[in-house]
Amino acid sequence: MAAMSNPENSTSPIRVGIIGSGLRGASYFRNIPAELADRVQLVAIADPDQDRRTAFAELFAAQVPEGTTPTGYDDGLELLHHEDLDAVVVASPNFQHVPYAVEAMSQSLPLMLEKPVATTVEDLATLWRAHTERTAGETVVGFVLRYTPFYSAVREIVQSGRLGEILAVEANENLGTGLTMVQYRGWRQDTAKSGGWMVEKCCHDMDILSHLLGSRPSRVFSMASALHLRPRPEAEQLPRFQPSAGTGEIDFGDAATNEALRDTMQHSPYAPSNLPDRQVATIEFENGTLATFTAVMAQPKTTRRLRIFGTEGLLEGDISAETIELSFPDPNESTGMTTEQVEVAVGGSGHHGGDEVLGDTFWHLAAGEQRTIRAGLVDGIDAVLTALSLQRSAESGAPVDLAELRTQVFGTADDLREAQRQDG
Repeated sequence: MAAMSNPENSTSPIRVGIIGSGLRGASYFRNIPAELADRVQLVAIADPDQDRRTAFAELFAAQVPEGTTPTGYDDGLELLHHEDLDAVVVASPNFQHVPYAVEAMSQSLPLMLEKPVATTVEDLATLWRAHTERTAGETVVGFVLRYTPFYSAVREIVQSGRLGEILAVEANENLGTGLTMVQYRGWRQDTAKSGGWMVEKCCHDMDILSHLLGSRPSRVFSMASALHLRPRPEAEQLPRFQPSAGTGEIDFGDAATNEALRDTMQHSPYAPSNLPDRQVATIEFENGTLATFTAVMAQPKTTRRLRIFGTEGLLEGDISAETIELSFPDPNESTGMTTEQVEVAVGGSGHHGGDEVLGDTFWHLAAGEQRTIRAGLVDGIDAVLTALSLQRSAESGAPVDLAELRTQVFGTADDLREAQRQDG
């Protein structure tokens, strides 16, 4: 979807509040386009940690109106009830997203909503009702992978038809030491607050597969367990996963921001938790494509890799390597093959260049300008439904059909088609 331009307000301030002044919220303020830097004004911060609010305001003092201090609130609803805003960023812990997003939508505010948009089917339905009742404003969901040059190039290749009919996909996300530790830091290790590992971390991957294929998952089957990261004698614990070895490290932001806003509550991966340390999924899409997805913690390095199998070609890519390799049958030799390397230029922001593109999209929408949203609320909801289905399948040992879950959120099939039409 795209918002219409409002040239009459081309120089007016854009009064913004942020709910959740942590590292992810900071990334949006680190990626304000230069042409809007003088207009975006940070006027209010909601976070129960006063020290974090102060640190956030100091880090982004350039966005604070001269001679003022952003008003601090312990709770996001207080902020939304008391401030006159032009836009809001919701980057609080996962389980808190829904009440803040609902209130922002009721005020028709442009909303930057961090993923996952919610953690339960009931909350997803609440979000969707609020979306259908809003009279204006846009919701941008923080699926940053859609905005990366790497996945943008992959999607262009798939949509070009060069690979032929897409038969299957292999995808994996593997977490190195630092990102593994992040899953056990602060509220993330509490699945009641995070929604679970697939919801918290891998809803990104579920979304990007749907985006690349232009189709939704219809049925999933998954297995998961904690083979290594579980309670065990200290002699069997790896030193690099001891809290004394240091806290986890994210793959975006800069050193100063990460140090100032870091959550210092580092839990041991060997303490009791409901998190698996590996999960494997099989996904059937509505267009007939089959996919496998593997996620593994405790790896030597963090990677996201992809193989797409088509009738006319094979695509292999690694977002960290910034390259895509294409293989095609040789038209001049029945058993031969030709290969092609596609280099992907990556910007200087986090998430392999995706943060700056996502930031550009949201801030220009907040300014009343026209921008295309690559991930809206329908996409945000569907990715969580897929992630929840993977977790349910792993718990039950049975496949899960997504049709009934979608009905619980969107209503009838006609309702869903209308939702998809509205969300572009």
